[in-house]
Amino acid sequence: MLTAICSAIHAKTRFACNELGSITLMTGVMLPLIFLLAGGATDISRIYSIQTKAQRTLDAAVLSMARSGMTNEEIVERGPKVFESWLSNRQIDDVTIRDSEFTSNRRGVRPGEPEQLMATATLDAPTYFLHVFGLPSFEIGLSAASLKPNSLPYEISLVLDVSGSMRANLNGRSRLVRMQEAALSMLDEIESQTTSSSPPTISVIPYSTSVNLGDLNVSIFEGSSINEQPLPAIGDDLWAAERFRGETGSGYDLTDNAPTSAPIPFVTGGEIVHRSPFSRMQGPSSSPTSYRSAINGLTAIGGTAGHLGMIWGIYALSPAWASVWNTDPRPYDQAHKIIVMLTDGEFNTTQNIGARSTNDLAESNRYFQSACDLAKETGTTIYTVALSLDAKSEDRLRACSEGSGGEMFSANSAKSLTEAFQEIARKIGGLRLSS
Repeated sequence: MLTAICSAIHAKTRFACNELGSITLMTGVMLPLIFLLAGGATDISRIYSIQTKAQRTLDAAVLSMARSGMTNEEIVERGPKVFESWLSNRQIDDVTIRDSEFTSNRRGVRPGEPEQLMATATLDAPTYFLHVFGLPSFEIGLSAASLKPNSLPYEISLVLDVSGSMRANLNGRSRLVRMQEAALSMLDEIESQTTSSSPPTISVIPYSTSVNLGDLNVSIFEGSSINEQPLPAIGDDLWAAERFRGETGSGYDLTDNAPTSAPIPFVTGGEIVHRSPFSRMQGPSSSPTSYRSAINGLTAIGGTAGHLGMIWGIYALSPAWASVWNTDPRPYDQAHKIIVMLTDGEFNTTQNIGARSTNDLAESNRYFQSACDLAKETGTTIYTVALSLDAKSEDRLRACSEGSGGEMFSANSAKSLTEAFQEIARKIGGLRLSS
């Protein structure tokens, strides 16, 4: 019996010793693995933080240099030094810059199209734990790009819908007021991008049943209206009618020829529905007081002759119309010509074509697309804003913008409307990261 007990005790002791040995062995294997995982996670988290900070630093350096007015040669030479200095200033010291490169070049040949500033960098960030396992550092790749400010002066036609539907509510205020707020915020951004020596030239073309041309010299108009009414007295209101040179079958053969080559047709107060818009268009002006006052003074009434708004937006940019405006438009290759157009409804009103009515969608839209084609032929960039529109109407605006270098924005709230105008301002000025 004693022998059996002793044998059992010996066997249990031997098992315990074997189990302890296994645990010791497993611990010896697991501890380095646990150390690797914990230390690796710490290193990776730290590297990610460094990468995020370094990318923001490169983005900021690129935007700053884009605004600086530095030449391409200065950007190439000084860019890497600026980036290195900014890393140090932001206390991102535990990295080594393996290489960095800054370049700047033209993106295209359109008049006024800005240059693009690009930067790439490769950083080495040392590890604290993983170097024990043969990984002394992580490689961090960075890249950033921004369009430089347009080197040519801006000439912008704001073609703004002031039809009766603009009185509708949009987040607590009328669509008209929301449009005014959004347009002014766009001008804030554009003015901040320009210098006092080259301010933007802004035209304001409100349209509804037509475009009110009451401030223009009556000598540019035909002798009588489309219904043979006499010209009103100088300073009285009169409204635009369609000017064209034959139909092509799918549109109108429009030109931006000077009014001296073919006088401008018009309608008088007795001939136009609603005598609208009340607000007169303001031709090209570099005075913020003038064009901001024109925007603030808009009122909403009448139909939607967007095609007339578009063509008069073109006339306000045309060098052929230099003798008409107080501020002469520059030649097309000496300015960046831009149209920003907003509408909240279908174009439905004609004066000198088709049914001459407030229910002539087909003719109004045909004329509009032909006017868009004319603007593109002159190199004008077109941005359109669709405010609470159906998909078919948005497609018409998109077709107008496509191929011009601009684009169509859809807005259905006060917030998205303001964001659309601010994004247009950033795209016009090019001061944004493009990648």
